[in-house]
Amino acid sequence: MKTRDQQGFTLTELMVSMGLSLMLLAGVYGVFRNQTHTVKGQEKKMEAQEYALNVIDMMVREIRNTGYFPSGTACGGTASSAGIIAVAATSLQIVYDNNSTGAACNELVIAYSYNSVTKNITRAVNGGAAESITDGNVTAFQLAYYPQQTTSTAPAPFCISTNNPLGCSGDLASNLTAVKKITVVVTVQPKSTDVEFGSQSTVTMSLTADLRNRGLAS
Repeated sequence: MKTRDQQGFTLTELMVSMGLSLMLLAGVYGVFRNQTHTVKGQEKKMEAQEYALNVIDMMVREIRNTGYFPSGTACGGTASSAGIIAVAATSLQIVYDNNSTGAACNELVIAYSYNSVTKNITRAVNGGAAESITDGNVTAFQLAYYPQQTTSTAPAPFCISTNNPLGCSGDLASNLTAVKKITVVVTVQPKSTDVEFGSQSTVTMSLTADLRNRGLAS
């Protein structure tokens, strides 16, 4: 025997419940999707930071050796005698004695340069072919050259060109022997792109190389 309380759902009620369920599932999926994107973004950012640190650390370790000449005089003398051969905002050429023998013409000449088209930093040794030390994901590269700090206030960098870098003081080309520190700033983007979201954040890192061998008595 049926009672009036045993009636089923109407089609309208089923449609409404299904619609509400779909809305709830869509909301849950949206949250999950955003969380997944955030996690992936953090992973790629950490990878980019590690990559940038490896590149910049290698450069700074070599730049620190600038001007190391046990014999007191670099091969060829003149401009390279202080260890810095050529400077620019995105390139640098240095020289030092790489095996500490002090023998004449035994120096290691290293040239770094940035190509904004290929987004690569290249390294050339002793006038040889320039080889990329990055993977085409460097979006910006900047070098800044500083004199020795003599007061409690950090000195301004030398001017590579007018107002470059910002707040600079003195002409770099005229003060090569006074350069005591070089700051390397690299901006990289993750090697892989987030295909689903299309975003690709960048990471900027900087390190400073103290030119500890310049100005020392031979």
